[in-house]
Amino acid sequence: MEKSESTYINFASKVSFFEFIQEEFRSANLPTKELAREISLLAAKKQWNISELSDYIRQYPRSFLIFQGVCQLLRFTNAQLIHFVFDVAKLNSPNPEAIFEYMILNLKYDSEFRKTFLGTLGPSREYEDFISNIHQHDRKFLIAVFKTAVSKYIQKIVGNFRILEARMLKSEFQDFSIRFANYLLQNLKLNETLATINLPEFLASKKVPIDTKSIHGRYAKLRILQVLEGSGYANIDKSLDGKSVRVLGYDLRKQVGDVFSGKKLFCTERYVEGIVKPKDNKMKKFDFVIFSDYKPKYLFEVNFYSTEGTKIGINQNEYIDLQKFIRENAGQFEFYWITDGNYWLTSQGKARFINLLKHFATILNINSFAESLSKFC
Repeated sequence: MEKSESTYINFASKVSFFEFIQEEFRSANLPTKELAREISLLAAKKQWNISELSDYIRQYPRSFLIFQGVCQLLRFTNAQLIHFVFDVAKLNSPNPEAIFEYMILNLKYDSEFRKTFLGTLGPSREYEDFISNIHQHDRKFLIAVFKTAVSKYIQKIVGNFRILEARMLKSEFQDFSIRFANYLLQNLKLNETLATINLPEFLASKKVPIDTKSIHGRYAKLRILQVLEGSGYANIDKSLDGKSVRVLGYDLRKQVGDVFSGKKLFCTERYVEGIVKPKDNKMKKFDFVIFSDYKPKYLFEVNFYSTEGTKIGINQNEYIDLQKFIRENAGQFEFYWITDGNYWLTSQGKARFINLLKHFATILNINSFAESLSKFC
């Protein structure tokens, strides 16, 4: 058996599968008490038409939060919000004059949009001055600024519902409630949904998923943290944070003092003086750093891959360059890649692993790291 094949088999025999040891959902935190009247009225009627629903939305603009809670996992997308808030047919019109007139309407009656537009236009200026001299600007330029401001305005709404609520209450923008009601009934089948749920209980108990990518990203790091702490290593993150140390020098004593005598030390998410990413020459933040005699010695990046994706190739290329840089320019450090997950059990994963052995003397997974931990004392 070739050495690379044997090395791969040893690695593959210790590969970990993802464990659900982290919270997957969080409370939606919908303000059900504040929305009690809106919820009660909405739940009492199981069949709505566009006219009735648009009237209800105009009278109770905060009901937007209820519909979002019922129809979406987290929130309405920016594309949906643009469709609700603005007349997209006018925004997409091939007639510049129609778009220009629609721009003037929005500037005149929505003060928050006006602020966004003027900020997008350029240097600070008064609205009255802009309107008085509007003929001095190229129409196509203003339309481009208008469309850019639409996207910025929507992002503001995402962060602050009161902006949208204020717009919904204006008679000049009653078309919002009609478009929104139509979308809820025709696209999202609101009547059918209301007929199948107990609305108050659904909203009170609703959970939303935590980002899956972040859960997978944290999993391997959490396991490594457990391995280190379970083996008597002391996590000094709090001490470093207390001293505002984000970049590790060559001797920890100079940064936090001689306060960890006799302990095996590690930290997380730190830069190391003199270590940069070769491609952009920016400092490199490492997932874990293990110290030897108060000196940062062993530098680790940690990943977990259940499936193939572009991120693997990006990480691989970065780590190959980093390994070479450290070997040639900072020999006092040792860099290790800890990577795990059932992607490495696929044919593509195996081929990638064997190819990586040209660049790395050792590639670790969680279990092989735990087995070789004595090497990092």
